[in-house]
Amino acid sequence: MMNKLARIASTLAALAALSAAAAPAAAAVKETPAAAAKAPHHGRGKERPRFPMEAAPFSKRVDEKIAKQRAKVEARMQKGGVPDARRAEIRKVLDDVQAKVRAAVGKAAKDGVITEDEAKQVRKLAREARKAIAEQLGLGKKHEKKAKREKPKGRPIPVPVT
Repeated sequence: MMNKLARIASTLAALAALSAAAAPAAAAVKETPAAAAKAPHHGRGKERPRFPMEAAPFSKRVDEKIAKQRAKVEARMQKGGVPDARRAEIRKVLDDVQAKVRAAVGKAAKDGVITEDEAKQVRKLAREARKAIAEQLGLGKKHEKKAKREKPKGRPIPVPVT
């Protein structure tokens, strides 16, 4: 009986010590909501843009995506061993298409604010541009081959060997 009382007393003392140590930390968290707001985002990728948005961040975001696309196309051409003449042709198509996207961004950014509808139009044009570039590079053929392949329906029926 005395042993149980000693254990209970030591447990209560430990809980009291923990709560005393945790109180200043909890108060510090309550005092800095801005720090919590600036905490790192652990989701997938970048945060989604909120509209209406200023034109400068939107055009910066579009330029980053264009640069990323150009790098991917260049890497793909390098990996595929595309001849220089063909590379120049593809780069010309890429420049033309990206100029159209930049022009659409400039048109949408005339008033200094990008609305969600304007962003959707730019996104649609960029998607069409990617498809045009994929056709130039011949990337669509891979998917056509997969679609043509016939998949067996259901499980194969086991045939008993006699």
